[in-house]
Amino acid sequence: MTTAPHPASYPNDRRRSFLKGLGGLAAAPALAAVLVSGDLYVNNAFGLALRKPSGWGFEHLRTFADLRNEYEFATPSQEVSELLKAGPLPLMVASQAPLLRNLAASLTLYAEDNPLDEGQSLMQASPDIMRALGMLLADFRVTTAPHPVDVPGAEAIEYIASFTYRDRLGHQGPARNRGLLLLRAPHLFTLNMFDLPADRIVAQKEFDEVRASVVFA
Repeated sequence: MTTAPHPASYPNDRRRSFLKGLGGLAAAPALAAVLVSGDLYVNNAFGLALRKPSGWGFEHLRTFADLRNEYEFATPSQEVSELLKAGPLPLMVASQAPLLRNLAASLTLYAEDNPLDEGQSLMQASPDIMRALGMLLADFRVTTAPHPVDVPGAEAIEYIASFTYRDRLGHQGPARNRGLLLLRAPHLFTLNMFDLPADRIVAQKEFDEVRASVVFA
């Protein structure tokens, strides 16, 4: 989600900006020239294309807006929780099954202006990102530490973490987040996979396929 101080020690405006930026929650430029055809997603505004897993569906972003309000965040304050829920929507959401009616694996893609310090790499920033995610997600635990991966045209790191999801219907349980961060100036892209291995809902292979499909213009 370097030896910079823990986000909780940042000045209020910088801490708010840091948390708001995590996972692509910072204000993103307006979408333009987006093409969806079969499994292919192309965003000409950002010069990015990828393929969703075969058999999955693209979710309407209004559906995602409704969905995220159903989940609780383990945050240090109600202000941060509301900030996360009110943040801009992702560029793209794909899922195994309609998310409002099913427990299913999903993928989200966000974009934001590069929030890193000048000359700072994603690996240098990764300790702060992981600490901040730990403030945002219940029972957050890194299971595979951030490490560089090869994505042509971008600096890229990947991590795997677990957390506990809860919704207002009373469902809760362990979930997995596999995150791919892609830095291609002047933007930072975040591709998040969420699945539920304890419920035999696993999307590891699908995430590998999506990562391999990412192309920058």
